[in-house]
Amino acid sequence: MKPLNLITLLLFLTASAWALTRSESSVRQIQKSYYSIISPFVKSGSAMETKIRAFDEELEHSTSLSSKLHLAETEIIKLSTEIKHLRTLEKENVQLRAALEFKKRSPFRVIAAKIIRRKPSSWWETAHIDRGENHEISEMLAVIAAEGLVGKVDRPDDETSSVILLTDESCQVSAQVAGTHEFGILSGQRAQNGDNPMLRLRYLSRDSNAKEGQAVITTGKGNLFEKGIALGTITHVTRGPLYTEAQVKPAVNFADLETVFVLKK
Repeated sequence: MKPLNLITLLLFLTASAWALTRSESSVRQIQKSYYSIISPFVKSGSAMETKIRAFDEELEHSTSLSSKLHLAETEIIKLSTEIKHLRTLEKENVQLRAALEFKKRSPFRVIAAKIIRRKPSSWWETAHIDRGENHEISEMLAVIAAEGLVGKVDRPDDETSSVILLTDESCQVSAQVAGTHEFGILSGQRAQNGDNPMLRLRYLSRDSNAKEGQAVITTGKGNLFEKGIALGTITHVTRGPLYTEAQVKPAVNFADLETVFVLKK
C-alpha cells in the first residue's frame, strides 16, 4: 500500500475511534457539522436529478410532437392532392358544360374534341385532337373554339387528327373587316414567341379605312371556312404604296387551348 493511502486510512480510523469515544451530544454536533457540509452537495444533486428528469420528459414530449407533426404534414399533403384533383375535375366540368352549351347554340354542326398533344417546337403551328376518321373527321374541316377560328384539320388518323393552327404562317384565311367592304388574307406570322401570338391581315385596299379595335371575320369564300367566324381584332394598321396591312390579335387564346369543335359539312 502506498504511504499516502496508509496515512489516509490511519487518519480515518483515528477519527472514527475519537468520534466513538465522544459523548452523545458531541456525536450529534459532529453529525450536524457533517450534514451541513454535505447538504449543498445533496441539494445540488437533487436539483440536477430534477433537471435531468425534466429534460427526459421534455425530450419524450418533443418526440411525441414530432410524430404528430409528421402525421399532420402527411395529412396536409394528402388533402392538397385531393384538392388539386377536385379543382381539375371542376375545371373539366366547367369546360364540358361550356362545350355542351356552345354545341347547343352553335349555328354549325360540330363535333367536340380535346387537344391531346402540342409540341413546344411547333406550339403555334400544330396541335393534335382526340377525334379522327372513326368520328367522321376528314381533311380540311374547320376547327373552332367558342371564341372563334382555331384552324383546320390537316391529317386525320383513325382516332386522332393533327390540326394546322390559325397562328401558323401556312394557314391562310379569306378575311373581312366586320361592317366594311374591306377584304384581305389573314395568316399567322413567322417565328412567333411568348404567350401572345399575333396574326397578319394583308392586301387590304391602299386607301382602306380599317382602324384599331375593329373585328375581323371569315368571308366564307373558298368553301373552306363558314362565313362570319370570328378571327380577331385589329391592333395596328400600316398603309403602304400598294395595299394596307393590319396586325390582328386572335379571338382565340392559343396559349391555353383545351376544348375545340370540328365543323361537319
